[in-house]
Amino acid sequence: MRRMLFIYNPKAGKGMIRTKLSYILEELGKDDYEITVHPTKKASEAIQVARECGGRYDVIVCSGGDGTLNEVATGLQQGGWPTPVGYIPAGSTNDFGNSLGIPKQMQDAAETIRNGIVFPCDLGRLGDYYFVYVAAFGVFTEVSYKTKQEVKNALGHLAYLLEGVKSLSSIKSWQMRYESREQSGMGKFLYGMVTNSNSVGGFKGITGQDVTLNDGEFEVTLILEPENFIEWPGIINALLNGDRNAYIISFKTSRVEFFSEEEVPWTTDGEYGGSYSHAVIENLPKALPIIVSEETQE
Repeated sequence: MRRMLFIYNPKAGKGMIRTKLSYILEELGKDDYEITVHPTKKASEAIQVARECGGRYDVIVCSGGDGTLNEVATGLQQGGWPTPVGYIPAGSTNDFGNSLGIPKQMQDAAETIRNGIVFPCDLGRLGDYYFVYVAAFGVFTEVSYKTKQEVKNALGHLAYLLEGVKSLSSIKSWQMRYESREQSGMGKFLYGMVTNSNSVGGFKGITGQDVTLNDGEFEVTLILEPENFIEWPGIINALLNGDRNAYIISFKTSRVEFFSEEEVPWTTDGEYGGSYSHAVIENLPKALPIIVSEETQE
């Protein structure tokens, strides 16, 4: 009998998984898996579980936000386990699940895990941290990991906007130099993101055009500090619409380095990802075997 480990965050989203759990397990159990269920109780717990137990199972299914998926992917990388991962989104944004075409309905996502195929997806690494879809610095990035789960559950995307408004009076820019094989430069940046996703923060298309999740390349987007903040609405509109703007730098690369005089805090998949004066970000091609529907890959 094949073995499945099911890790879930009972607080993700609005805790909806608590009412769907029996249906999910019933669906996953149709293929006669022996299922071990592990609800997480604290941050980073899924990393430890996946690292220590990943090699004992034929598949690991996780349910929660993108942060939960990040923890499972991180644990598997740390343990050196190539175990396939099934993902049942239950968070407030689920950027990566949307990019992979994973159904929003939990039972449908569970069915996809039963009937889907393994897709070898790229994974990112920033120092000792891994990320499945985004590493970012600058304005509003602290919001994602400083906003309490209860607030995210109640307000969704609005939570990020409300928390972000609180920090507008203290917006900071960072003097940085970036280097990659494709492009290098320097400037004073308000925001930067290195992504492998069709959406970030629930906004589709913000990462650029022709995004492929297993091509060995990231999409890099950097926003320079404008001469005055009258330019800010135009920058945001250009970012959301994919238009050209003098303050937006975009390119693709498999590896990029950032240098700065002071340490810059980064987030990885919405969680704190360390602070660096020299940040090295590299693509790990096809390092995350994740289950998706056959239709998604056609």
